[in-house]
Amino acid sequence: MGSVLGNPRWLAGMAAGLTAAILSLWAMRGLPLGFAAFWLTPLPLFAAGLGFGSGAMATAAAIGALIHVALAGMLPAAVFLGAFAAPALLMVAFGYRQGRIDPGPPLAVLGIWPAILVILAGFALSGAPDGLEGAIRAAVVDGLARMGSSPAQVPVQPLVQVMAAALGFWAAVSLSVNGAAVQSALARSGLALAPTPRWSTVRLPGWYPVLPGIGAAVWLAFGGDGDVVLLSVLLLLLLPVFLQGIAAVHRRSIGRPGRQFMLGTFYVGLVILSVPAAIAVTAFGFYEQWGRRTSPPGGTT
Repeated sequence: MGSVLGNPRWLAGMAAGLTAAILSLWAMRGLPLGFAAFWLTPLPLFAAGLGFGSGAMATAAAIGALIHVALAGMLPAAVFLGAFAAPALLMVAFGYRQGRIDPGPPLAVLGIWPAILVILAGFALSGAPDGLEGAIRAAVVDGLARMGSSPAQVPVQPLVQVMAAALGFWAAVSLSVNGAAVQSALARSGLALAPTPRWSTVRLPGWYPVLPGIGAAVWLAFGGDGDVVLLSVLLLLLLPVFLQGIAAVHRRSIGRPGRQFMLGTFYVGLVILSVPAAIAVTAFGFYEQWGRRTSPPGGTT
């Protein structure tokens, strides 16, 4: 026991796992500020991984999952692992290379991992009435009832079609924001394992854009507007390209007069013109991947 307690990696992993479990279970129990606690769950996991390595992060994920099993059961533990612990561990494991961070593979994980989860959920619920779509519809109707609304007042079907992709988007935002914040804090304090990359110049692996192409072909051939699983997989595979487009907007705005105003206007437009703006940003992300030459590596932003 003494050797374990004297090992900083073990200590970091245990502390991170306990903290992540507290944040996650705080939210699952419906306690005050639970919404914020839930989306902050990856923060201690990234602190262990980016400060002490993927081994410490794996320890944190395992301890957090065991605490969930002991206090809440298997389903909350699966949510903890699937939504945060497993993708965060994959991002660190694939992103850390020979003393540096390559943000391309972690960005790819943000699309591939939730797409895999949707496919698995589709298979798991294939025997239930209406499959995954029926389960999502029941959850949406229940959520509307809790808010004092009803399906007659809110268009349920559009929500059902994009709900899985929307959850994947917010999980990706949580993972990317928490990971970037932790890396920045560790780098400033001299505790990071690797220097902070220039996030605005992130590029996906060269093979990644093929995956959304395959997803689109499968959806067009076998799915359609009514197929929640294939549509969600396609949207989730496009998510990293969309995020790359946002990073490219930041990169191209560097050094321009009124940069903050330009970025503010960009995000306001992204919210107001959500669908056409998202399509345009995703197309820009594809251009950045295929049409722009790779620039030499730079410093941090």
